[in-house]
Amino acid sequence: MPPLPENSTILAIDPTSKGFAFAVFETPEHLIDWGLRIAPAKSGALLKKVGGLLAHHQPDLFVLEDTHAPRSLRRTRARREIRSMERLALKRGVTVARVSRLAVIDTLAPGKTKYEAAAKLAEIFPVLAKRLPRKRKIWETEVERMSIFDALGFAVTARDGGSGKSRR
Repeated sequence: MPPLPENSTILAIDPTSKGFAFAVFETPEHLIDWGLRIAPAKSGALLKKVGGLLAHHQPDLFVLEDTHAPRSLRRTRARREIRSMERLALKRGVTVARVSRLAVIDTLAPGKTKYEAAAKLAEIFPVLAKRLPRKRKIWETEVERMSIFDALGFAVTARDGGSGKSRR
């Protein structure tokens, strides 16, 4: 994917068990909005809220996880949600890119962990530094707000031309 022109808006979404996390930024590094949205998938609220974000921010690029990448651990429900979000964005004429989780780590913290990639994002975007969860122990479940860093990692990797597929 070619590099995006300056002042391009990127919206990235990472589905969670309760809804989704999102990050919106303008290139090169101006974070506009981020957060978590609760949206039960069965009620149709998920696509309605994603559609609201697409309408509000009018992104030049919509970024999602590449669930077909090697070592993707997404379950069937999340894969279905990601496909639905992709179709919605394409229907609205927004370019869609898919980025693997491994590409995010390779871009932000080569050879390191997901946590170190998130810490690098907190350095780049200091407004998120207080939201970075502490490093978890192997027996602990992941803190939900870590998904905000996942979404932002997808966006930054897509901006930098990280290995991802794009569609119009």
